[in-house]
Amino acid sequence: MNKIFAKNFYITIAVNLLLITTLFGQVTGTIKGKVTDKSTGEALPAVNLMLVGTVLGTTTDADGYYEMNRIPPGQYNLRVSMMGYKLINRQNVSVTADKTTTYNFELEETVIETPEVLVTANKRRQSIQDTPNSFGVMTSRQLKEKNEIYLDKILEQASGVNYMGSQVNIRGSSGFSYGAGSRVLFLVDGVPVMPGDSGDIKWDLIPATQVEQIEIIKGAGSALYGSSALGGVINIITKKTTPKPTTNIRLSAGAYDKPRFKEWQWTDRLLHFDDVYIDHSHHIGRSDILISAGRQQSTGYRQNTNYQRITASAKVFTKINGQHNFTISSNFEGGDTNSGLQWRDQRRALEVDPVALGDKIKSDKFGLNAFHNWIVNKNFGLKTRFSYFRNYWKNYFHDNNNASTANRYGLEIQGDYQFSEENSLTFGTEESWDHVNSGLVGIHDQYSASLYVQNERKLVTNLMFTLGMRYDYQYVDTGFEDSKLSPKMGLVWHAQSYLTFRASTGRGFRAASMSERFSDSIYSGIRIIPNENLKSETAWSHEIGMNFIPYVNLYLDIAGFWNDYWDLIEPEPDETQTVQFINVTRARITGVETNLKFTPWSNGISFDIGYTWMDPQDLDLNTVLAYRSRHLVNYSMTYKFSLFEIGLDYLYVARLEKVKVYPGDDRVAQKTLNGRLSCTLGRYIINANVNNALNHNHTQMERTLLPIRNYVLSLSTSF
Repeated sequence: MNKIFAKNFYITIAVNLLLITTLFGQVTGTIKGKVTDKSTGEALPAVNLMLVGTVLGTTTDADGYYEMNRIPPGQYNLRVSMMGYKLINRQNVSVTADKTTTYNFELEETVIETPEVLVTANKRRQSIQDTPNSFGVMTSRQLKEKNEIYLDKILEQASGVNYMGSQVNIRGSSGFSYGAGSRVLFLVDGVPVMPGDSGDIKWDLIPATQVEQIEIIKGAGSALYGSSALGGVINIITKKTTPKPTTNIRLSAGAYDKPRFKEWQWTDRLLHFDDVYIDHSHHIGRSDILISAGRQQSTGYRQNTNYQRITASAKVFTKINGQHNFTISSNFEGGDTNSGLQWRDQRRALEVDPVALGDKIKSDKFGLNAFHNWIVNKNFGLKTRFSYFRNYWKNYFHDNNNASTANRYGLEIQGDYQFSEENSLTFGTEESWDHVNSGLVGIHDQYSASLYVQNERKLVTNLMFTLGMRYDYQYVDTGFEDSKLSPKMGLVWHAQSYLTFRASTGRGFRAASMSERFSDSIYSGIRIIPNENLKSETAWSHEIGMNFIPYVNLYLDIAGFWNDYWDLIEPEPDETQTVQFINVTRARITGVETNLKFTPWSNGISFDIGYTWMDPQDLDLNTVLAYRSRHLVNYSMTYKFSLFEIGLDYLYVARLEKVKVYPGDDRVAQKTLNGRLSCTLGRYIINANVNNALNHNHTQMERTLLPIRNYVLSLSTSF
């Protein structure tokens, strides 16, 4: 299989090099200009500009300027969009051979911040009104409002999303499985970043300060993304490089309050945490460079949960000409984290068993990606990316000292062909190789290869049809082989300019991770045994939705979903609490998800309310599916006045009706209220947060209390 992977690797490189050396001698023209805010006149960076019906597009630089080269002569429709601003469609943009034409634009800010362009839904830049799946988007402006560093804390505020420990659930897809597998695919700039041993999501790899936008695609996404996109996809789009020298600094410190019950107080020390982040953009030669570094440390609010972590990243963007550009990016995160997996007992919920004192994990993660984008001509674009991700950890536990090193190598080549404004084709191939050397699972190799294609076509003026398919092949060195065919179909009907209906159906799957298949160890007192015969999970996801925007200050989205699952992999304890991962034969989750955004007045107060109802069923046992909640509520209110902004965020997750490891334990609903206040003084922003303001006590992972009330003060500046 190593030879097969290497052969395909070199074939992909050869094809790309052959295409690059092909010459296209067509005489072309250029358009350029500047984009500004209509009310303030300030330049707008990172504005998307796209020639509709082609693959040609660009973004504005730090000073609001853009330039689009090598455009064949003709008349075009130029679409200008940016989060938080009204979309502009400029008709009859004229391009003349060997000439440069200037078009300047003024964008008008919208009251309700809804995205106009979505990158990940169909692996290309596209208006969200044309996507058949439900979506969620969190912008850099919203991230700054929340004043959070960790992505999982931010994503809890997204409609239809909740957590069970470190497991993210989109519409109840994942349930709970500590550190082994995820039914939601995690991407960073479109690249899968999930280690080959555990197959879970490492939320601490990318700090929120380096995130430009978070996109959440809901429902099975394997037709384009393959394994792990069973319940959805989360794509983290990192900050862009800028040619203008810019430095950003964020300093933050906080402290934990005392627990609600006196018997839970395990120390008289002030329990605290702090972090510092800095990044800098610069222009050198043909390249724009962005580097960043950060450090986080905490005493923890629970016994034996102190940590110290560092992060670093770098990105280099090089624009060779109007046809070619290259991006190289890397990320590193590492340090020591003490481990307090379970409480000592319910009366000492913030303490761990005395034998576990001193247990810690040393870990580090490193990712390296290289991207090449080539605009072959106005109708055809080619994208190639090579990726490497390394995940290392070592346990220093009282009952084991396992260590693991997982290396993942990946490549993808994707083509986009725009037949016309009404008809586009996306196709490509993706391959990966995982090599794991672990005391937990042994030494193993796993390979996967895939082909995918998707066509989007307007059937009539206001009706868009999507049809896609992906084939995945997987091989494990034990001789296990599997292949999956994942089709997808979708319809979008623009009934009115303010009313859009959508429907979609698609198949998803997730191959078992090595930790689920081969684990043989003791982890914090829990015995885990292997199951090499695990089958891949599969699902069919169906959805009907409506998007209603009757006024600029009102946005309503409603979706009904029906997700059928086969062979779900779940941890199953026996009477001795020995855990083995097994396939649950049949499950179904149906529900309704709503999201309402409105602003009663043009300026000032705004509301964002999400409610999701689900019916999670284990069809084999005729009972509720474990670790799924029936009701999720997300509420956010923001009020802006003068230099200040005040906000409240509330999260409600109904009590779990069924758990597996400790079913006799008391369980309560999760009720978290966070308050925030910010003040902008020139280039300085001061943030004050109160998290879990009501000091509500609840768990996600069994026998692990979530953070008690804490206070945070932050200072951010740019120069």
